[in-house]
Amino acid sequence: MTIPWTILGLLALAHVFAVVTPGPNNAFMLQTALRSRRAGVIAAAGIWPAGAIWAFLGLAGVGALIEQAPALAMALRIGGGVYLCWLGWRMISASLRPRAAAGARPAPESALGLFAQGFLTNFLNPKAIAYYTSVFAATGAYELTQPWRAFVIVAMPGIGFVWYVFLTFVVSSGMAQRGLSRAGFWIDRLAGATMILFGVKLLAMR
Repeated sequence: MTIPWTILGLLALAHVFAVVTPGPNNAFMLQTALRSRRAGVIAAAGIWPAGAIWAFLGLAGVGALIEQAPALAMALRIGGGVYLCWLGWRMISASLRPRAAAGARPAPESALGLFAQGFLTNFLNPKAIAYYTSVFAATGAYELTQPWRAFVIVAMPGIGFVWYVFLTFVVSSGMAQRGLSRAGFWIDRLAGATMILFGVKLLAMR
C-alpha cells in the first residue's frame, strides 16, 4: 500500500500550527495544568476524542451539511459560546476565592469532571468543523483511502494530545510552578477572560 507522505505531512504540519496557536483549548489547558499534572493530563485526554469526532465528521463531509442547516449551525455556535463564557466565569470566580493556606493542597477534581471539561471545550467549538473541512480540502485528504482516513482521524487529535501533555509537563514542573504560583490567580483570570472573549465572539457572530 502506497503511503501518501505528501498529504500526511501537510496535515501534520497544518495541525501542529493549529494546536499551538492561542485559543480556548490552550487557555483551558494552561489554567488546568497549573492546578496539577494529573488534572492537565486527564483534561488533555478529554480533548482528544472531541477532536477525533470533528475529524471524522470533516472527512465525512458533514461541514457542507452544517452550512446548509443554519439552525444547526446556530445551535452549535450558541452552545459553544455559552459554555466558553460559563467556563471563563468559573475560572475567574475561582481566582477570587481566598487562597489556601501555605502547604495546603486543594481537593483534586474528579477525573470524570476534568475529562468532560476537556471534551466539551474542544467539542463545543463550531469553528472546529470548518477547520477540519478546509484543511482536508486544502491538503487533498479527501483522496485518501479508508485505512488512511482512519489513521488521520486518530493521528490528528493525537498531535494535539501530545502538545497538551507536553504543555502540562512544562507548566507543572517544579521550576515553572515556583515561577507561576505567585501569579496563579492572575493566570486564572487571564485564562477566564480569554474564554469569555472567545465565547462572546461566537455569540456575536451572524
